[in-house]
Amino acid sequence: MNFITAHDGFTMADLTAYNVKHNLLNGENNRDGTDNNLSFNHGYEGPSSDPRIEAARRKAIRNLLGTLLLSAGVPMMSAGDEFGRSQQGNNNAYCQDNEISWLPWLHEPWQQNLLRVTQQLIRLRKENPALRPRKYGRLGEIVPNASKMEWFDGSGASMEEKEWNSPLQRTLQYLATSTPQFEPLNRILCVVHALEDDTIVTLPTFDGITHYELLWDSVDEAPRNEPEDYGTSYPGHVFRMAGTSMRLYRARGTMEDGREY
Repeated sequence: MNFITAHDGFTMADLTAYNVKHNLLNGENNRDGTDNNLSFNHGYEGPSSDPRIEAARRKAIRNLLGTLLLSAGVPMMSAGDEFGRSQQGNNNAYCQDNEISWLPWLHEPWQQNLLRVTQQLIRLRKENPALRPRKYGRLGEIVPNASKMEWFDGSGASMEEKEWNSPLQRTLQYLATSTPQFEPLNRILCVVHALEDDTIVTLPTFDGITHYELLWDSVDEAPRNEPEDYGTSYPGHVFRMAGTSMRLYRARGTMEDGREY
């Protein structure tokens, strides 16, 4: 079971907008609620009029949604995170029966876009069995309904132990191949870049893969209208990846037994 937010703690939007809790309205002198929020306000506490800060926050929410919905395991979402609900920095709103804790159904344009992104990620999870294995994989074995994982660094090279332990390694790629019993074979590539500066990424070369289709980029404020707009990329393709962003590709090619995917 995977989750980022629950009924206690900040909402997903508040994780990107507040460094500390704001629970004074709860009547306990701000003593209630956790102080360990693991949040980042992007340079300003609370709502900001700076478009750069607000854009960075929106991208951070999309990264959090992508991390949750593109991970193996059962995802759990808190109601309202799909459209950026805020509790004004209150991380213990059990006693608030008002706008702080209610779900607003009138959404601003950016919230409508975020809802569409959430819907897209759920659809991609449904369409790609490699993103939702039913069983745990075992190293060196093929387990039905478990995804086989391959890990690469930003240069497209297989990750060794030193890369896993390096504090400087902040870009990784994972290639997941499904072993489904009741669905078509599926292979996806997820690229995660955690530094704020842009970086150069090389898509990995792997047996049987002829090209990659870009399905989602967390830089995009909203899903693109037509899948054709995403284009295709090939093994060894080099591109500039935006700081603190994620990309999801579908790999295309032929398996050893001749099956195409």
